[in-house]
This record gives sequence, C-alpha cells and structure tokens, in this order.
Amino acid sequence: MANGDIMIGYNRNGGLTLVPMPGFEKQAARVASLIVEKNTPCDIAEPKFGERTNGEPYLKLPKGHIGGHDCVILTSGPGTYNMLGQLYIMLAYLVGRRASRISIVSGYFPLSRSDKDEGADELALVSHTTRMMSSASEGKLDRIISADLHAPQVVMAGRMGLITEISLMRRLLTKILDSAGDRKLCLMFPDDGANKRFGGIVRNMLDERGVNLPIVVIGKRRSDSNNVKIDSVFGDAEDLRGSTTVIVDDETATMGTQIATAEEIRRRYGVEHIWAATVHGVLCGPAPGRLASGPIDRLYITDTIPVADRHELKGLVENGRLVVAPWEDDLANIIRCHHWDQSIRELR
Repeated sequence: MANGDIMIGYNRNGGLTLVPMPGFEKQAARVASLIVEKNTPCDIAEPKFGERTNGEPYLKLPKGHIGGHDCVILTSGPGTYNMLGQLYIMLAYLVGRRASRISIVSGYFPLSRSDKDEGADELALVSHTTRMMSSASEGKLDRIISADLHAPQVVMAGRMGLITEISLMRRLLTKILDSAGDRKLCLMFPDDGANKRFGGIVRNMLDERGVNLPIVVIGKRRSDSNNVKIDSVFGDAEDLRGSTTVIVDDETATMGTQIATAEEIRRRYGVEHIWAATVHGVLCGPAPGRLASGPIDRLYITDTIPVADRHELKGLVENGRLVVAPWEDDLANIIRCHHWDQSIRELR
C-alpha cells in the first residue's frame, strides 16, 4: 500500500507509539488520529507520574505498545526542573521496557536560550541538557526533533544527526497573511539575528504567493529587557508609517523586549497597528497582562507549547489579542515521515 511516496508495510523499528508527557495527552490523541488517517497505525502509551509520601517520584508505564515499538516522546520546553526530571525518567523507562527506537519531539527545545555563557557566573546549559538526555537513554536516543531553535549552534549540542530542526515560520506567516485582509502590512525583524534566521523563509514564501511586502530590519540596543533604543533601520522607514507592522521573531517569554520595541517604533515612525509573530509562545510571568493592555494589538504564535489548558491565556484568545496557528498537521507529518525513515528536510 502506498501513501504519497511512503510505502506502508514492514518497519524495522516496530509499530509507532506516541508517548505523551504530562500535558500533552490531548495533543497526542489528535496527532495519532491524523497519522492513522494517512494509513500508518499509531498507538498511544500514557505514562502516569506521581510522588510518594516522601516526595520521591515514580512512574507507571506498562510494556504494552512499548517493547519492540518505535516510541516517540511528545513534549516541549521550557526546561523546568520538573519537565527535565520527568523526561530523564521517561527515557530510562523506555530503555527498560525494551523500546526498539526512542525519539523525542520537543516543539520548544528545553533550555535552548542557554546556548552561551551569560556573564561571569552563568554557563551555557543546552549541551549539558542534551548529554543528560542521551545518558538517561543509555545512548539509545535516536533523534530529537525541534522547531525553530533559538540559535543555530544548538544543533551542535549533541552528536552528529541527533538534533533535527524544522521551521514553523511558514505556518505562522500563512495565518497572518490569510487574516490581514486589505491592511497595509510591513514585516519587521527586530534584529539581524531574526533576519538571518527567518529572512530567507519569509522572502521565499512571499515570492511563492506573489505578495510584495516591505521588510524592515532594525538595529537596537537594550539596557535591559524593558528598555530598547533603535540605532538604525535597514529598509525604507517610510514603509512603517501608517502600516500594520508585524514584528517577527522566534519566541517571546515575558514580552518585555517586544513591548519596548513596539512602543519605540510607534513613537518614532508613526506605525498605526502593531502585531507580533513568534513561533514559541512561552508567555510567562507578566506576559499575559502586558499583552492584554500593551501596545501590541495582536500576537500570533504556534502551539509548540500547548495553549488549550493555559487558563491565563484563555481571555486573550477569546478577545483576539492572541491568535494560535496549530501545528498538529505538521507534527503528524513529521512523526510519520520519521517513522518511515523519510526525509523531513523540506520542513526545515
């Protein structure tokens, strides 16, 4: 039986099983359904984490659909103590339950922001985190697939071929263009790093759609995350005046930098409306309140970090300040191609 260019039949890694970490059970059910629709059988094995009276953790995970299976863990950062601790235990359990192949799909790579030393007292952690994943799996971790890494050097945190990056910027930009109507749009990269990361993808997509949008890159200085000074603008600054300007970046956490940038470009360049587009909506701490009352009229994100059960974001979704571009179709396709050892390079 054939499905596109994928032959459905014997798989040397065994049957496909999704293993959702806590909070990813609903996502796993939807993704498994999409994979089955493409003629690939897919099971789900839900682990049950808990704590004993003395605070020590335990995990219940029967061997069914694990032993001899191609197991894909569904998770995502931020890489908190709890998230990473559970992930390490989960990897060890899959080895103990004799999984045929073990992989991780983490929409937002844990601790990807810790890709370089910070000052004199803080060392980069991303390579250590990757080694801990490999060690927990006793070297049997086959692959980590993640979307839009914070920095390209993160792929070098593990052995060759361990970390595979895919990009969801096309998914995000499609959502924006489809909802823009006849607005005068201008795309803005908030620094040269964002331009290098996404400039090629964005320009290629605009060409494919036959859309001609002005693109501006700003150079800025930050004294801290809440204070931004724009030093230079690459592109025609007049394109900003009276436009709906979309600030494009990989992630937003507290929204301090995005808010400060929005205030500065509105003050200096007469921008009419400001949207922001970030793949990963970390949205921690004061972020929900800042979005609710700040200068950014609309924030587009994907759900690499699931949104549905985040009650602090519910009102923002309902009033349209927060717009989510689901990535479950992409996720199902990525996992299916990985299972059948097909390339996912075109998704990068």
